[in-house]
Amino acid sequence: MTVQSFETKVMKNLLIAITFFSMLLSGCKVTYSFRGGEIPGKTFSVGTLTNSASLVNPNLAIVMQDKLQEKFTNESNLKYTDGNGDANFSGRITSYKVSPVQGTGATTVALNRLTIAVEFLYTNPDDKTVPEEGKVIKVSSYDDFESTEDFSSIEDELMESISEKLVALVYNQVLVDW
Repeated sequence: MTVQSFETKVMKNLLIAITFFSMLLSGCKVTYSFRGGEIPGKTFSVGTLTNSASLVNPNLAIVMQDKLQEKFTNESNLKYTDGNGDANFSGRITSYKVSPVQGTGATTVALNRLTIAVEFLYTNPDDKTVPEEGKVIKVSSYDDFESTEDFSSIEDELMESISEKLVALVYNQVLVDW
């Protein structure tokens, strides 16, 4: 057997094996239960958020509403409406607190944490995965900051950052139904 015929035989067997495995694998199908990026309905609305936290930032409710509206407008199949939409969000801010995270070993704190928690009620009669009375979505998130920083000068930046995280969590729970 010559080297050339041996190489031809190996290539032929390799081609047959690749074809066989390709046909075998093409018969396999993996499916997921995600909705594929679509939320049932055509419109959505965001109701006024109430603030029941013991510490209140007067801008937080408006920032959360705007971020939620922006996220669903830009990343879902739904269009925003001022009235009652197919998908509706209402909710409240349940917690807004600053707490120490990391001490220095002395009596001072090196790192603080702003934590925000919200609770939304998501209703959508077109969405068969949501109970008729709606689905309560509770999420919280935080950002840490140096204790040497003036909280009032960075509060808006922290609030914006945390709000984006919270809205992403809400969006994922609605879209993926986790």
